[in-house]
Amino acid sequence: MAKTIYRSDQVGSLLRPPRLLDARDAFKAGRIDRAALTEEEDVAVVDVLARQRQIGLSVYSDGEMRRDAWQTVFSQAVAGFAGDYPIWERRRPDGQTIRFQTHTKPVETKLERVGRLAGRDASFLREHAPGPFKITLPSPAFIARGGFKAGSGAYADREALLADTSAIIRDEMLALVDDGAAYIQLDEGFVHHLTSAADDPAAAERDLMVDIAAENACHDAVRSDDVTTAVHVCRGSRVAWAHGVGTYDWLAERLFDALHVDRFVLEYDTDIVGGFEPLRFLPKGKVVALGLVSSKEPRVETRDELMRRIEEASRFCPIERLALTSQCGFQGAATRDGAHLDYDTQWRKLELVAEVAREVWQ
Repeated sequence: MAKTIYRSDQVGSLLRPPRLLDARDAFKAGRIDRAALTEEEDVAVVDVLARQRQIGLSVYSDGEMRRDAWQTVFSQAVAGFAGDYPIWERRRPDGQTIRFQTHTKPVETKLERVGRLAGRDASFLREHAPGPFKITLPSPAFIARGGFKAGSGAYADREALLADTSAIIRDEMLALVDDGAAYIQLDEGFVHHLTSAADDPAAAERDLMVDIAAENACHDAVRSDDVTTAVHVCRGSRVAWAHGVGTYDWLAERLFDALHVDRFVLEYDTDIVGGFEPLRFLPKGKVVALGLVSSKEPRVETRDELMRRIEEASRFCPIERLALTSQCGFQGAATRDGAHLDYDTQWRKLELVAEVAREVWQ
């Protein structure tokens, strides 16, 4: 049986409606209980499923409505992390200094899974999604890189921590397959390597192979014709200060062949990441979902520019091995200031993704 190719997609988070944001504030302030918040989350998920069905996306997502941020499903289900999220300050290219709460906690003791990471997400989608559904999870490499704290006594080195994060993600992916998930995507495991290679190529090569092996253990565990596995490389192309600058070339040459996934979801909404030339490294049997529609820029792209860019990409990779998606999630955190555009614009952009995908591939 041929594996399904989902021609239209959205990466992960969707904007939270004001009613859900109000409920989150009330829950954190102790004015409502967990059951009341869950009820509001359920309402929000049913709404986004209906909207996705209306516009005709190929695969359904809950928009990560139940999460503080895309990666928090891990630290909320696994003991061993510090209690509070760190606060960072960053200086943007325009000179503005921003202060924000990160959602990657340092590891202080040996990790111990105390619950499912995305069990509630999957069970609700199994019951309510009108078609195949996807679940997003943080990459074990991302968790280990952000969580390792030298001298904590919990782990001798990052690789030891990586082994535990990989085992936890692998077990969750196996459970998600049992839950009926048709598409499982791991996020942001390899963005670090886009810039590290410029500083120390030999060390970057070694680190990359370690991260690939850890993630392959997860993908290999669920490999079948019924499940699509994917990785999103969160380039941060509209907020380049977050990940530096650099093209996909070095990473694509190594990752496309060595990582055992069906689908690479790549941000391509600006020329900061370079051209489509790295797509020439994509082997047969794998797909690249082109993140051409920005989740960070309010301007709505046009049909003609998307068609032109898909045609450009097809010069380096057969068009039957391409798909279309948003560049990244639409809301990095479940807060009012985590959005870059408004609710209606988000859906106009996703409608365009679905329309262009139908025109190109049907």
